[in-house]
Order: sequence, then structure tokens, then C-alpha cells
Amino acid sequence: MFKKFDFSSTMEKVDGLSVQIVKIEGYLDSSTFRQLKDHLQSLIDQEQYRIIVEFGRLNYISSAGLGVLMGMLHEVRDNEGDLKLANMSTKVRNLFDMLGFSRLIRIYDDCESAKQAFLDDQDKLAHKKPILPEDDY
Repeated sequence: MFKKFDFSSTMEKVDGLSVQIVKIEGYLDSSTFRQLKDHLQSLIDQEQYRIIVEFGRLNYISSAGLGVLMGMLHEVRDNEGDLKLANMSTKVRNLFDMLGFSRLIRIYDDCESAKQAFLDDQDKLAHKKPILPEDDY
């Protein structure tokens, strides 16, 4: 049985910051994770280090999908960026919470909150505010 996975990506300016928004939908599993990995890697290769992954229409995520996100998290943070997740279903959010990933990667109710968080991050850097544990993974 073929399980659908799709994504779209747009760049938005948020008070001068370039933020990539990647909307994913369907099933992110061992047969589809490479599509997302390749796309996120291409954004990183283009020096796009501020990325929001929007989960609004994602039905399922496997360990392979989780692995992609955690791997990309390291790369963007190594380049002074971040990967933020937004608009998760309760089922997917519970999985992130149960596995402890929500302590390592920030999850927001919607894209607007995630975009605002990038601005807040810039403010912290400008004013040398302390880095939270989930920001230092």
C-alpha cells in the first residue's frame, strides 16, 4: 500500500530575517523520509538556517522521520540557526513528548509563534541572554 507524503516550502521575511517554512503532509516514514532529508539538506546547502517545519497535515511520523529532524537540528544550530516545529496534531505531539524530543527541539502551536520565536532568538543574541537547554542540543 502506497502512503502519501508531500511537502511544500516557502521563504518568508520576518522583520528582515529569512525563514523557510516547510509544510509536510501525509506519512513520514522509512519509505518517505529521504525526500524530506534531501529537501532540508538543500536548504542548508543554500545557507538557509532558520527553518520551521509545519506539521498541520502530517498523519504519521516514524523513527526515520524523527531522525531526519534531529540530524538537521544539529546542522542548523551549528550554523547559528534553528529548526522549529509547528502545528502538530495531539497524536504526533504526544510522541515527541514521550520520546523526550520536545525537550530538545522547540514546538509551537502555529507558524506565527515559531516566526516570533526567531525574532526573540535574535533579541537574546543581541542582549546576551542565557541559552536554554533545548537551544543548546
